[in-house]
Amino acid sequence: MTVLREANEAVMNVSSSPRQVILCIDDDPEQLNLRTLALSSAGYRVLTATNAAAGLYLFAHNHVDLVISDHVLPDAPGADLLGEMKRFNPNVPLVLLSGFSETPAGVEQADIFLTKGMAVPDFIAAIAELLSRKAKSASNVSS
Repeated sequence: MTVLREANEAVMNVSSSPRQVILCIDDDPEQLNLRTLALSSAGYRVLTATNAAAGLYLFAHNHVDLVISDHVLPDAPGADLLGEMKRFNPNVPLVLLSGFSETPAGVEQADIFLTKGMAVPDFIAAIAELLSRKAKSASNVSS
């Protein structure tokens, strides 16, 4: 029950601040829609892309607070995409998702690795925690 409480607290914290922007990249429209619905319900603004090229374009041309990318994309592995994004802006937290249970090559490009199919509250809590860590490290730098 602690995870559910943390997820609810994270949602409450997010909704009281300006909407953070999350870029979701997945070539499976159903998975992308489910993730968008869950994140939007948690108070985030969500941008979506169905391939690496579109995701990189959105990342370069929009303010993005966090990126969630599937590992298996039609035009590039998600880990390669995240590596490119990290070079472009190393301050944006990156999440690599995979439906496979084994850790994919290149996972070190991501700040966290999550498996598809995890419970929505756990997923939202993991995203909120990563954004919270980013906010804390940014405030420590400016202090």
